[in-house]
Amino acid sequence: MSIRNRILLFAILVTLLPSLGLGWVYFQQSKQALLENTAHELKAAVSQVERESLLWLKEQMYEIRVFSSSYLLSDALTAYYRQDSAGDDQTDAPLSDPVQAMTSYLSLVRNQYSQYKKLLVFSNEGKLIVQEPADGDTPALPDDWLQQLHTRQMIIGDFHGRDKGPGTTLMLGVAVSSGNDRLLGILGVEVFPHALLDVMQSILAESEDRGSNAVLSLITDDGRVLLSTAAPGESRATDRRNLRMLFSNPGQLATYERSDGVTVVGMLAPVSGYPWAVLMEKRRGALFADIERMRNLSLLVVLGLVSVIGFFAWGLARGIVGPLRELTAAARQVADNNLDVQIPVRRRDELGFTSKVFNDMVRQLKQSRERLELLSTIDSLTQLPNRKALMEGFAAALMRFQRHPRAFSLLMIDIDHFKVINDEHGHLAGDEVLRHVASLLREQTRQVDVVGRYGGEEFLALLDETDREAARLVAERIRTVIADSSVHYQEKEMSVTVSIGVAEIIGPDETREQLIDRADKAMYQAKQQGRNRVVLDDMSNGRENDPPQ
Repeated sequence: MSIRNRILLFAILVTLLPSLGLGWVYFQQSKQALLENTAHELKAAVSQVERESLLWLKEQMYEIRVFSSSYLLSDALTAYYRQDSAGDDQTDAPLSDPVQAMTSYLSLVRNQYSQYKKLLVFSNEGKLIVQEPADGDTPALPDDWLQQLHTRQMIIGDFHGRDKGPGTTLMLGVAVSSGNDRLLGILGVEVFPHALLDVMQSILAESEDRGSNAVLSLITDDGRVLLSTAAPGESRATDRRNLRMLFSNPGQLATYERSDGVTVVGMLAPVSGYPWAVLMEKRRGALFADIERMRNLSLLVVLGLVSVIGFFAWGLARGIVGPLRELTAAARQVADNNLDVQIPVRRRDELGFTSKVFNDMVRQLKQSRERLELLSTIDSLTQLPNRKALMEGFAAALMRFQRHPRAFSLLMIDIDHFKVINDEHGHLAGDEVLRHVASLLREQTRQVDVVGRYGGEEFLALLDETDREAARLVAERIRTVIADSSVHYQEKEMSVTVSIGVAEIIGPDETREQLIDRADKAMYQAKQQGRNRVVLDDMSNGRENDPPQ
């Protein structure tokens, strides 16, 4: 992976991971807080509905007991039983008088209490005697009415109504007793639970979401809906598995999917002493709508930030990778022994400073190499080219001569009695003599000539485009200047002379060693002839005396 991609990936991860991590933590905490708040809200609501249900039921039973204790009703029932036991032989008796009396009494009560849809009187065997009004369906007592009378002193029937809403009625009943507490019959009332439904709706209205997605229901132990605040036609079905879970964890918030496919959060509270339970449900989607909307908005913001930061990271990576690539390419060139490379410095930051330092480093490396090369070709004592440099210059002169046969000559110069100088005055004095002679040689030769220390007290001078006669004149000038000079060392004055051998190249086939050897022999002839003189090579002299071809 390239550096640019790594920087881009790093920038995206640095932005994405903390944002997503914090967003996830915030979402989970908000979700938990919302669930806790919803649990508290639902628990308060179902508890209040439970209390209101009990209170409403007690109020209804109190009123019905008052009506059932009327002597008009008990006397009519007593007369009804007496009339019935008289037999068929009393055909002329007014059989309808007790029934008429009960009907009048029921009509009077119903006219005063609008919450009663129908009032009924049953015999002590549970058979219908009279109902007011007489038309419409006739509700029956529940199968366990007698058991309810013994346990609750009241009868609670089923709710009737298609939508379990405002048109729903509840069958309630109490015993009608004689003075000696003998059961005469049952006063049944089909009552509209308007007050209870209003209470349930008011509780929803007081909730945080104003009841927009919550439903309060009164259900039986087997899950049948008795009363509900749901809109007509809206499904309120809850399957048995969810009911078992709710009834096994009363007062606990649960999340489940109803049989109609809607996921809800709900809480159930049984109505103490009665076969009812209060169930409140909220649609999970509506409950978490704000959080999920915030989550989606946060994701969009994070994606936007990632895009923006990714773009800037790409630009930053490009700004970093560009100079780094230039540095890499320049480093490769330096590794390939190219020290003339220079990186353009376009920035004033750390990368620009690095480029500048790299350029300085390459420049210093080049200077160091040049100094090393110079040190490897310069004699440290005389500061003249050393033997290696002389040989390189010699090779270059031979190559030029082979291309363009223009004569050049070689001077072999040796300091006379140099050993005596070292023995009498010391090696430091000898070094001073060498430096003195080297200085005079530089002064008496041209810049195109190559003058260097050949070894010990010997020097070579390669005179370019110079024949033997011109070379002899140069050599004589050098000898004379050195002989006329003196060397001062530690308040001592020393005279120095040199012996010089001169040789001219005689042809393109002559080698460097042959030419040096001839100049060296000529120099030794000068030594043998008494020193402080110039001797020409015999072969050079012979070539000149040969007749022209």
